[in-house]
Amino acid sequence: MSLRHGVVNIALMIPKVYILDDDLTYAKLLAANLGKSGRFRNEVFAAPEEFFTRHTEEPPDAVITDLVMPDISGIEVTRRLRQSDPHLPIFVLTAYAELETAIEALKAGANDYLRKPVNMDELTTLLSRALDERPLREEAATIQKTRENEFSLRAILGKHAEIEKLREFVQRIAKIPRPTVLLLGESGTGKNLVAQTIHYSSPDSTGRFVEINCSALPAQLLEAELFGYKKGAFTDARESKRGLIEVANGGTLFLDEIGDLSQELQAKLLNFLESRRFRRLGGTEEIEVSQRVITATNRNLEEAVRAGTFRSDLYYRISVATHRLPPLREIKTDLPQLAEHFREVFNREFRKQVARISPEALQLLAAWDWPGNVRELRNVIERAMIFADGSELKTSDLPELRTVALEVTAGGQLIDPDSFGISKGLTLAAAEREYIRQTLAEYDGSVQRAAEVLGVSRKNLWEKRKKYGLLD
Repeated sequence: MSLRHGVVNIALMIPKVYILDDDLTYAKLLAANLGKSGRFRNEVFAAPEEFFTRHTEEPPDAVITDLVMPDISGIEVTRRLRQSDPHLPIFVLTAYAELETAIEALKAGANDYLRKPVNMDELTTLLSRALDERPLREEAATIQKTRENEFSLRAILGKHAEIEKLREFVQRIAKIPRPTVLLLGESGTGKNLVAQTIHYSSPDSTGRFVEINCSALPAQLLEAELFGYKKGAFTDARESKRGLIEVANGGTLFLDEIGDLSQELQAKLLNFLESRRFRRLGGTEEIEVSQRVITATNRNLEEAVRAGTFRSDLYYRISVATHRLPPLREIKTDLPQLAEHFREVFNREFRKQVARISPEALQLLAAWDWPGNVRELRNVIERAMIFADGSELKTSDLPELRTVALEVTAGGQLIDPDSFGISKGLTLAAAEREYIRQTLAEYDGSVQRAAEVLGVSRKNLWEKRKKYGLLD
């Protein structure tokens, strides 16, 4: 009995192929030839009604349909099947192969278009390949859907008027076929999030979102990454490689920190943006692509143009649609919503049950200047959630902010002078400057140690030191 069940279970694992053809004799012959390999279970249908009824009751793993039938065409069969199952392998057969009909079948969603009499080796290979690729396509579609949800307009949190303007900008830009966009804003304001939201909110979101940081690589390596190269183009080019511009064809290319691009690469990028054509390094063939290009920087490009470090013609080309993302200190009214959002994120990630952030902790968060913007807020909440106990996140879970020793009163924010020897009555900015100076002095000018104690990155600390005139 167990052996019989085992045989049945193995049989059920063999892919099931439905064959629809008004020529029942040909359909049975095709099924018999396919069945010889033992790799497919086949059912044949001459009537579309019977086929669709069976399809509804027990969906197949693949479908082979004739193109010309009395009651319905193979192209219409393909369209109907594709509506219910976007990943079902479908093959259209015809005795009259014409290019226009083949293109129409492929546009309807067919995997391939084959001419009768069918080459069985070719059909078997195509079927096997399509069935093997189906799980991968379904997984990729699931990931795509998850990404679309993750980077929908709902991902841009906040009710501040500046955030409303940002959502409206994203919504408008997403509808435009492949525009050139420039996102401005300080580090940590969410330029990457906005770029991905534009991509995944657009009709062509099935293309890839490809990102590269222009300040992360030396100029020569960055050029090779962007434009690709032919085998032998330079010493280590042992084989040809596609560049990220080519990989992003049909999708979105995101160039972060474009203000750090070298002058030579600025010229090459301008040529590409003007023509949407480029050549791989060492190549002679021009490659044409069509994609959305989004750039971002925390630099003042207008000043860079005046200083001669950034090409004016490239600046005008990338700033066709420009938007500035506000720093967190300018939209403090949204801080509670953002903080609670990150609490929920890390509750799930760390499997904790922290139900809320205490009012005192929210006051402390609101009093901080947030030089690292939303990224810094996320990091602060993440650290707090790691060590938080109980159902509430408290001020004691925010030691990096408690070092400022802010006393929040009805009259505003005052500095507690007894906490770290800073004169009473200073503004928050002046107190922060003095605290950074004292911290650096305490650790003998060690930027790394001071950054760790202050709970910010070395880059953010450098920016604050520059702002407050504390660079040596």
